Amino acid sequence: MTLRDLLFLGPFFIISFLALRPTVTAFDNTWIAFWAFLGALCMTAVAWLAQQMFKVILIDEKSRNRAGQRNSR
Repeated sequence: MTLRDLLFLGPFFIISFLALRPTVTAFDNTWIAFWAFLGALCMTAVAWLAQQMFKVILIDEKSRNRAGQRNSR
């Protein structure tokens, strides 16, 4: 995981965690934090997967553009 990944996913996790805390139906603050943490962790994992797929598409697009420029000359 690169620093760029952490700069995107760190704030994403914190925002997700803070957004999920009010939605947890529990009375104990420990359980509220626990379930909000698990939910934010799952959402962050999905965001990480989407980021990795975007990187692959971007790299493929760049390589296709370079190959197309070589073939057109």
